[in-house]
Amino acid sequence: MQPIHSYSPARRSAANAPAVVDKAMDAQFRAQAGQMGLDPDDRWVGGYVGVEWQGVRHLIEAYAGNVDGAALLEFGCNYAASSIVAATLGASVTAIDVDPGAIALARLNCARYGVADRVDLRHLPDTRRLPFADASFDIILCISVLEYVAPDHLPAVLAEIDRVLKPGGLIIVSGTASRLAPREVHSGRWLVNYWPRAIDRWLLRREPMQRGVNPLPILRAFRRYTNVDLEDRGQSWCRARTAMGQSSAKLRLARALASLTRPFGLSIGMAGSSFSATWRKPA
Repeated sequence: MQPIHSYSPARRSAANAPAVVDKAMDAQFRAQAGQMGLDPDDRWVGGYVGVEWQGVRHLIEAYAGNVDGAALLEFGCNYAASSIVAATLGASVTAIDVDPGAIALARLNCARYGVADRVDLRHLPDTRRLPFADASFDIILCISVLEYVAPDHLPAVLAEIDRVLKPGGLIIVSGTASRLAPREVHSGRWLVNYWPRAIDRWLLRREPMQRGVNPLPILRAFRRYTNVDLEDRGQSWCRARTAMGQSSAKLRLARALASLTRPFGLSIGMAGSSFSATWRKPA
């Protein structure tokens, strides 16, 4: 496998954006989405790959650079949009999810984009034990997923992520709703992040209300790692967000907040309603 190189916009600008190349598989994807009660034209369903091409692509490029031949795991792949992007960039992708319906639609998604041979999709109902050998992956993506892991499962899940990552490998966490925020980003509810979970039982709810994830257990799980955003003082984070089109005013605000949170071990991207950070495993 080629090493993961530093970011080079000139090299990666040659990569073509993913495009639907198999009309038959596209028709099956659209039919399957409809059977699942989803709109195949929704930007978070049929348009999801385009969204991630303008999002997670820049994270991969800013932090990992050239990923040709890199072994990449997407933890919680949903419909495999990020996996398709990573495969388009040249990575050898393994993608897992606890939802069998999501995996079924992800298979059709990969097929219609012509990357089915580069993405190994697996349904894993319990991610507290991953069916991979130690040190299997160069990069692990956790994109808007850790907030959906049951709190009592999270330590085991994070331990497994640590186990299967190679020494020197990267964990990229992004778009993860934070329980430190006053407003929960997915539901839009104010202050629910601060309510004890026991309140859900008092309200006789069948399903617990959506809350962000507490970043502190994640920080503890990766305390031996190097926080790349602290190490480079947010340069990679800002480079990725600039490529995504984030305004200079928001970047200035993020830098200002980072200067306040840095003494507490919190890097840029960890102070908002959603947090992001990248860690490198010790070599």
